Amino acid sequence: MSIINASELLEGLSLALDVAENKTFEHAQRTAYIALCIAKELNLSEEELQDIFAASLLHDIGMTTSLADSHQDISLLVKHCQTGAQMVKLLPLPVNVAEYIRWHHANWDGSGLFELAGSSIPLGAQIIYLADQSDVLLQELGSIYNDRSGIQNALQKRSGIHFNPLLVEALLSIQSKEIFWLDYSSTYLPEILRTIRPNINWAICPDHLELIAEVFAGIIDNKSPFTYEHSQGVTQVAVRLGEYFKLDQRTLKTLKISALLHDLGKLTIPNSILDKPGKLTPLEYQRIKSHAYYTKLILAKIKGLETIRDWAGNHHETLDGKGYPEGIPGERLSLPERIIALSDVYQALTEKRPYRQPLPQLKAMEIIQGLVNEHKLCPEVFASFSKVLS
Repeated sequence: MSIINASELLEGLSLALDVAENKTFEHAQRTAYIALCIAKELNLSEEELQDIFAASLLHDIGMTTSLADSHQDISLLVKHCQTGAQMVKLLPLPVNVAEYIRWHHANWDGSGLFELAGSSIPLGAQIIYLADQSDVLLQELGSIYNDRSGIQNALQKRSGIHFNPLLVEALLSIQSKEIFWLDYSSTYLPEILRTIRPNINWAICPDHLELIAEVFAGIIDNKSPFTYEHSQGVTQVAVRLGEYFKLDQRTLKTLKISALLHDLGKLTIPNSILDKPGKLTPLEYQRIKSHAYYTKLILAKIKGLETIRDWAGNHHETLDGKGYPEGIPGERLSLPERIIALSDVYQALTEKRPYRQPLPQLKAMEIIQGLVNEHKLCPEVFASFSKVLS
């Protein structure tokens, strides 16, 4: 694996979190932009900027499907912050990042169910709360050329209640400059953000990347009760096959990370489709198939993950070249890609789905044999898989 840029990794994963919440792409990046503007207005240190940037991009990592409406329910609001903090503690990030996420919905006046108030709330959490809520208000504005006074009035009304008055004053000062509005609404915001983001030099080694993949596999699988532990199951099968083929340790590590992230794009699929008990309509089936495309799209945002992008995103490509999303011919599909493809089919067949009970192992193997005969799955991998299971 190549050297991974920590900023690009955070930005790429933030896109996955946005779609997991059914938000538009780049909510997290808009929040990070506003938060960085406020932090720079306050002349905070480079280290503080780094922590605020990371926490802004991951601030809603605890927003699982079960907490989808947590911005409307105060008890769930607390839970999603606590869950997010616990998840981030598992990642190779500074301690402050988790603390900022833990308190990023705490009201300045102490109202609500959070335990802290006023200056006891970490400053980074205060900034992210104001930035997050500002983005929600700004998205409701519709256009930067509409009346901006409503946004500013809303912020002033919540000053001293939800937000630190000094931070509101700083943000209003920033909003008095036209460049803020033009940057914020620009289609080039990701590029603009890269010009102002702090220089994060955290080293992301393969072991760190594996930890991150484990956390995001959990987010993916928790999206639906019918995919619970699917990514972990696919990974276990894929690694066993990789070991049988005597892949070296570096390749095995890459295979494991790819398998953990293979369904990252499934976060874009509505639960109304994932959990549908009946037959999917042609349109719904097309939507389901798009998840492999989005897996590659999200991972493509991160330089250094090109191999993982392909091994993870090509798990529905077939040897006959009729798979999706790209229709890649079989001769271009590597052994790890073939391993993940078969592992995914086996795991899916032996799991419960809304329209059927889990299939017995023997029945699953019969179906896979049929796919091998149709030149969909690799016969060599299947032959090895039969030996691994025996």
